Amino acid sequence: MTKISYIVGVIALTFGTVANALPQTKYTSSCKLLAPKQGEYDEEKVPTITSESAYKKITAANEAYADAKYAESITILQELIADSGDRAAKGRAIYLLGLNYREQSQYAAAKREFIRAMQTGVLGKQNEVNLRLALANIDAVQENYGAALRWMKEYFDEVINPPASSYAQYASLFYQNQDFRSSICPAYLALQEGSKSTKPLYSMLFAAHIELKDLPGAEVVGREMVEFFPSDKSVYNNLFAVLSQRGKTADMLALAELAYMNGMWDTETNYKQLSALYSNNQIPLLAAERLEEGVNKGIVEADEDIWRNIANSYKYAKVSNKAISAYKKAANYTSSGKYDYEIAYIYFTDEEYSKAIDAFRTAIRKGNLRDGDAGYAYLQMGVAYQRLGQPEQAVNALQQATNYRNVSKNAAAYISYINQIESMKKELALND
Repeated sequence: MTKISYIVGVIALTFGTVANALPQTKYTSSCKLLAPKQGEYDEEKVPTITSESAYKKITAANEAYADAKYAESITILQELIADSGDRAAKGRAIYLLGLNYREQSQYAAAKREFIRAMQTGVLGKQNEVNLRLALANIDAVQENYGAALRWMKEYFDEVINPPASSYAQYASLFYQNQDFRSSICPAYLALQEGSKSTKPLYSMLFAAHIELKDLPGAEVVGREMVEFFPSDKSVYNNLFAVLSQRGKTADMLALAELAYMNGMWDTETNYKQLSALYSNNQIPLLAAERLEEGVNKGIVEADEDIWRNIANSYKYAKVSNKAISAYKKAANYTSSGKYDYEIAYIYFTDEEYSKAIDAFRTAIRKGNLRDGDAGYAYLQMGVAYQRLGQPEQAVNALQQATNYRNVSKNAAAYISYINQIESMKKELALND
């Protein structure tokens, strides 16, 4: 497991956890093993089979069972149970009878025989403990979760060094029974004990914390899941939702970019989300690049709004040529001159005054500009002409601007300024 860092400009977005650490939440921090790791079962003189004929029948029944000849095995066992006086043989026969019924999904019969087998007292402590686990399995298959949980409790009360799978089973039963709080520790302990069912157990832990409305805990588990399962898109989506609910926009961006880098963030919604996150975190260049990439790949459907967003982001990032290109594409979707005005403004800011004038004229010709923009277009055209050394054209444009209330005073003042400059030039020329 590696620590993941993604650095954008001066913003460092870290996304990682401590290597090989199990998720520590308020619910997992107090989890302790439910059974001792070491010890021995007290096998008090477990009887052995003394009858040779009974032993042969048990052997034959076992062989039939192994060959999936269940009817044959059952017949042999029922005869042995009915006729034999060997207590040990009868106990083992009852147990094997239960196995035969279980393999045929005759769960009620299997459960009955397993309980009878335990009651004989001849199987030994360890076998009796394992039978409780088998009984829990049967009830679980029949969705009798309450009964299965009772068997599991008895199992853990007596078992020594149980396998990780039994913890996983216990967790699953609690979860299926909608006892989400109780499912957490067994799931955590199953992972601690090396269960191979890593993904289901982590998913259970994540879901249980969600059900308990413990978003901080769900986030901890979710981060671990991203580290462990980097090729599973669902873990990104789940954690993204939690981070969103917690208002962690910087971490949402880090996660989304990580998913993008791993090839997981590949839908139209994903590209839009990633672009919006970069924009909200004041990184307009990447906001534009990610969204434009989605369009170029055919993932994001291009329309006026998409190209406007791309253009605006490039404009704020001061990438003029790309902003202009995007505004031109947005302009293809409307007869309005509003995008030509944006293009003109960029040219003006970049001191490309001739291009700015042409774009302002196009914007005015097309019309349907936002309130006040037409006036600003004439005003800025006048300034552009003046800076190109064309005072007459400047005054003509500024006179048009005086017809717009929002800029009329500024336009009149600039006309006066130009006239003063030109008068001064003439006086200087006469004096020469």
